[in-house]
Amino acid sequence: MKRVISGQYDDRESRLEKENREVAYRAALESFVLLKNNGCLPLKEKEVALFGVGAGHTIKGGTGSGETNNRHSVTIYEGLKNAGIRISSEKWIEEYDAFEKETHAEWIKEHTGMPSEATLSKSYVPPLGRALCADDISGSDRKTAVYVISRQSGEAADKKIDKGDYNLLPTEINDINFLYKEFENLVLVINSGTSFDLTPVDHMDAAVVFFGQAGQEGGRAFADVLTGKEYFSGKLTTTWARQYSDIPFGSEFSYLNNDLANEYYKEGIYVGYRYFDTFGVEPRFRFGYGLSYTEFEIETLKKTLEGRTVNLDVRVKNTGGFRGREIVQVYAGLPQGKLDREYQRLTAFAKTKELGPSEEETLHLSFDVSRLASYDENASSWILENGMYVIKVGNSSGSNEPVLAVENGSDIVLSRHEAICPADSAYEELKNNNTFEYCLENVERVQLDASCIQTEEYRYGKPEKYSDEKVDPILNRLNEEDLIKVCTGIGSMGMMDANAFCTPGVAGKTTYALMDKGLISVTLADGPTGLRLVRRSAVSLKGKIRMFKGDYLLSFMETMPDWALFFMKPRKNDIVFYQFATAFPVGTNLAQTWNEDIVKEVGYAVSREMNRYNVTYWLAPGMNIQRNPLCGRNFEYYSEDPLLSGKISAAMTRGVQSIEGNYTTIKHFACNNAEDNRQFSNSHVSERALREIYLKGFEINIREAGSKSVMTSYNMINGTYTPDSYDLCTKILRNEWGFDGVVMTDWSATRRGQGDSAAAISVGNDLIMPGDKNEIEDIRAGIKAGKLTEEDLRRAAANIIRSIVHSNAAKKYTVDDFIERKEK
Repeated sequence: MKRVISGQYDDRESRLEKENREVAYRAALESFVLLKNNGCLPLKEKEVALFGVGAGHTIKGGTGSGETNNRHSVTIYEGLKNAGIRISSEKWIEEYDAFEKETHAEWIKEHTGMPSEATLSKSYVPPLGRALCADDISGSDRKTAVYVISRQSGEAADKKIDKGDYNLLPTEINDINFLYKEFENLVLVINSGTSFDLTPVDHMDAAVVFFGQAGQEGGRAFADVLTGKEYFSGKLTTTWARQYSDIPFGSEFSYLNNDLANEYYKEGIYVGYRYFDTFGVEPRFRFGYGLSYTEFEIETLKKTLEGRTVNLDVRVKNTGGFRGREIVQVYAGLPQGKLDREYQRLTAFAKTKELGPSEEETLHLSFDVSRLASYDENASSWILENGMYVIKVGNSSGSNEPVLAVENGSDIVLSRHEAICPADSAYEELKNNNTFEYCLENVERVQLDASCIQTEEYRYGKPEKYSDEKVDPILNRLNEEDLIKVCTGIGSMGMMDANAFCTPGVAGKTTYALMDKGLISVTLADGPTGLRLVRRSAVSLKGKIRMFKGDYLLSFMETMPDWALFFMKPRKNDIVFYQFATAFPVGTNLAQTWNEDIVKEVGYAVSREMNRYNVTYWLAPGMNIQRNPLCGRNFEYYSEDPLLSGKISAAMTRGVQSIEGNYTTIKHFACNNAEDNRQFSNSHVSERALREIYLKGFEINIREAGSKSVMTSYNMINGTYTPDSYDLCTKILRNEWGFDGVVMTDWSATRRGQGDSAAAISVGNDLIMPGDKNEIEDIRAGIKAGKLTEEDLRRAAANIIRSIVHSNAAKKYTVDDFIERKEK
């Protein structure tokens, strides 16, 4: 079989790399959140003393499938030096470099030969084995110290609360206290993908910045913000608890209750700010919070209810002395009725353009009243209960004022549904018995006209098989064995397969066994911070892909024994080529921009690289809810709030899919909110919480942006593995939301002892990945046993074939580009 090599044959930086580097920089600029400022920022001096493990080893993003193997990442140290800042602690930086190199080598030696999942979430970020002392600051002017606290996490493991993943280590506390005593100003920088416990430094009058994990240009962007060349404009997308014990049922999360088989969502709908605001628990930093170098005045000029749409015109004026951008956030206070409700929920948001001192902008925000609705399990309906809905405008969940009161005089049913995912065990769910009063003096009241709302009804059942002039000729040529090949990938080594598209590092490929019947193979690559590919590879004349040491695909491949790597080493006459993808800020950082435009730009930039490296499905964005700060993959996800998650993911999808035939794969559908034992964990969740919190973001993406692919998760929901759930794969996705793309499994999610490959296809999970031998055998057995019909198999195959023949890859290549044809 002929192949198409997807990289370039030299390592020069391409024009595309340069252009995408600037997109990554601008996204990072807007993603940092200034949590505290004692007036020392922006920096007044051209010198800082820089310490902390993340100073010269800044973490750009998490590990596992969230990695991107880019050319170079700018650290905070490098960024500040390039910005003209003198680093007075160069000696300490050099000492730590040597220490980190040594401990890294020891870590590799210790973990060599371990199973991949034991190292996927590689979280070693060792502090220097000694405390800071007077010698370390002897060359400093003692004005400003910057201390960078770094934490790593990733796939397959949750953060450990007793190992410093979520809190400061004793050595760090000692170092921070030392710097606070010795310097006029201290800037603490949190280089982590999730919230962090800052209790030991609460007493300090220091600046605190949530750097997050800002991608390859994070250090450069951060230097520009710190020096005042640019400014902070990000805001938090998750609530920071004052202490971990404030998180509802936090002691029962994941491994903490010694029951990894069951995860009980006892908090119900009260996730994040919905809990803190409703039950009066004061957090450290509120959802939507973030400081700027300037001040803004927010005034609602116009507020109306037109039919079922709330319209707001909000004027924002920069009243300070520095450039900046403000984020207007709209919340709704909800009445208590037969359903208990949260104190408030986000209903709309918008970000201003850059405003100079005294400049202003009027933003128009609007939303449908369906965003005020709640789900009634007993009636299987989304409803607006009788009562007062208070619309509030501000710049965080803790800083907003009522501007409009919407009175609803009757119970309104917006839509009726069939019940989904019935409970498989009894547990007590948190309920709210509080009532809330709002100061509505001088607040305009409007009446909701129930006659403008027509109840939506849904038809349930398996959809018709897709048909068009490109799909049908191929589908009609296929027998049962062919259909099985279509519905499975090429196996777990697809990442290193050179046939068809030679793109080392892709997560997998669709079958290339049906070229003679007119169906090409396409590739699937991990995300969500960019394409996860191998930077430098070689392909032999016989088509075997090899890799150079130091350019391995995954962090865990560093720990493979030498005998395993021997067969991967490049040899003489191999063709060497390069694939340099861009590492963009992680999901949390992108959401903290609250800017759908810049996220769409990032999506388009990723899509251009998909074109460059012949990738059809990008396995991103990840959009699970940040239910608990210990989840190992929180950095991949956007927020604790479903509206914000849905809107940001929709912007990403619009950017990627603006190049027709390139597809996003939103994941992990659904309730993959913990990583420990993820393949065997059962998420026990009520239907109301499932619909209002954990499915809502996916719904927004599909209805507003039309992602062409969905990946189911590893876990069970109420006793049923998600790939095997008819309720999720057909009733929710296809019947209610109108999804018409491809549903695929997570990798090996239907391996024996977990889900069932045949059952998955029968319920609407089209593509079984990666498609290993056992999965194929299970499908054959399922057909023989009557578990999977040919009709179901053809329906799934039609969806996959549709996506392939209409892909961007199929526009550039045909089967003739891959088939070796013998001369007669």
